[in-house]
Amino acid sequence: MRSVKGVAAEAAILGLVLAGCGAENGAEGDGAGQAKASGSALPTDGPYIQGELGGCFLPETDAGVEPTQVAGKGLELPAIRFSPPDGREPSAVLVMLHQTDGDRCGWGDFAILAALQGVAGLSYDQCGYGDAECGIKDPDDPVPQVRAALSEVEKQWPDAPVVLVGASMGGSQTVRAVAAGVDVDGWVDLSGPSSWAGVDLASVADSITTPGLIAIAEDTDGAEEADAAQALAQVTSSEFVPAEAGHGWELVVEEGRFSPLGQQVITYATR
Repeated sequence: MRSVKGVAAEAAILGLVLAGCGAENGAEGDGAGQAKASGSALPTDGPYIQGELGGCFLPETDAGVEPTQVAGKGLELPAIRFSPPDGREPSAVLVMLHQTDGDRCGWGDFAILAALQGVAGLSYDQCGYGDAECGIKDPDDPVPQVRAALSEVEKQWPDAPVVLVGASMGGSQTVRAVAAGVDVDGWVDLSGPSSWAGVDLASVADSITTPGLIAIAEDTDGAEEADAAQALAQVTSSEFVPAEAGHGWELVVEEGRFSPLGQQVITYATR
């Protein structure tokens, strides 16, 4: 197996000054400094979805956005279900793992844009974040959480292909989950550190048999992490996308629209 260069310290990632919480506070990220974003823009001045999700500042659109719960043995994870308009069956489902400076709300703009294009989604509070209640032995193990989320997706959309999408911490956890054999049709790692919760992604990469999509911005995360991500892509036969700037979920949405990379994620999910 080719080695993944470099180990990202968790403290370094936590210390980044990111715009990744934009979806939670109603602002948009800088869109990774890429080319002009594509597609229709989300409303930026409301109205916003109220009720349990009122604090997420998610714009009202034709997409279905509902609070739900991901449950499993020792797990109660608040979640959001994003559905295509008018009850249409989705062409794919995204199960989204958030980054450290967010929770289930942070994927909102991206997930709503995806739903408007016919791609459903489920985001959930991971153990240690938001209002997650976790009684599992290792709260840093993504596998029981992802499997519980996949069970929820199976109830709602049993025939749609499922793609894991993770941002930053969630990207690393996505790689770990896929390496452990969770049953998905694809995976996307956005700025995932090369090491998370004591696990070097290089040490599990050769267990991955489904090619994914890996994106990172060297200007934001550094040359060592960018080299590590590219090596991970080579080992797993995945597509590597060198973003210009930005981190995590801010790579996929800019100014209320899909960035080019955001649209690429949708294309990958529905291939």
